[in-house]
Amino acid sequence: MSIVPTTRMRAAALAAVATAAVFTSACSTSHDDSAGGKSRQLVAQAMVLPDAKVRATWPKAQVDRGLAKGMRLPLQDYMMASSDVVDVENARDLVKQQCMQHLGLSFTPEPSGLNPASAYDAMNMKRRYGISDRTEAARLGFAAPQDAEDDTQAEDAELAKEDAESSVSGWDTAMNDTCIPEANNKVGVLFETDLSGDLASQSYEATSTRPAVKAALTSWSSCMKNHGYQVKSIDDAEGRFATPKLHGLKPAKDEVAMATVDVDCKQAADLVPAWYQAESTYQKEQITSHLKELQAERAHNQRLVQKAHAVLAAAATR
Repeated sequence: MSIVPTTRMRAAALAAVATAAVFTSACSTSHDDSAGGKSRQLVAQAMVLPDAKVRATWPKAQVDRGLAKGMRLPLQDYMMASSDVVDVENARDLVKQQCMQHLGLSFTPEPSGLNPASAYDAMNMKRRYGISDRTEAARLGFAAPQDAEDDTQAEDAELAKEDAESSVSGWDTAMNDTCIPEANNKVGVLFETDLSGDLASQSYEATSTRPAVKAALTSWSSCMKNHGYQVKSIDDAEGRFATPKLHGLKPAKDEVAMATVDVDCKQAADLVPAWYQAESTYQKEQITSHLKELQAERAHNQRLVQKAHAVLAAAATR
């Protein structure tokens, strides 16, 4: 199983953030190698951040097809959108990169958001009750579209680059004692608290035993059994094909068959709307009980995003 900020920067700043591809220029600094005492030249690579074309591929706020089409749970109003998480992560990395350059050290982070996130926010509404899009099931089996984006070679190269940079004498101390605190100060810390996420997890578990949901799950399980699949839960169904696929590899026919039957049985059992209605009611009660804390958390996240946009916009004009 697994935010909608209302505060926005002025339009010009957002436009700069959305359309700029390279936000930092390469610059050279010298570093005294403690082992040999000789100065060497370090070239900090520019961070290439997601542009408007890439951002257009990210998950949308509203599920636009499948059994969960149009569904949005109350706690989502207090969650941070994945696009905002990306902006905060990239802004923090920019601050850390500039800080390390100032200290004569190299830090070349892999930008966040170059591949689509798995969901719009932590609620993951499209797959909250398991696979719910028959078109995707017929094409990908139980896999999410983002699962095919794995690139082991690129990941290995990134790790090797990080190892090379961090092996320099004094690197860890500079990052931990100076540059991370600077990023915390200029942007902020992501998920100091995650009350909305915690409540959403509680909501899912609590409503799974509600009479209407239990009846729908029983009906779905019986439907699956009639098609030759013995499953007790939606996790049980998807877990049979949980091994990550290699890039570009199509799912086997048996996975596609089971995934499409899964969606069909959910539709026949009215499982998704039954669970959604139960959670909607439950989450409204949760919000009433934790309103002040949720509002404070949302305000914190909005300030975080605002600071991140300011950092990204300033870097775009350099």
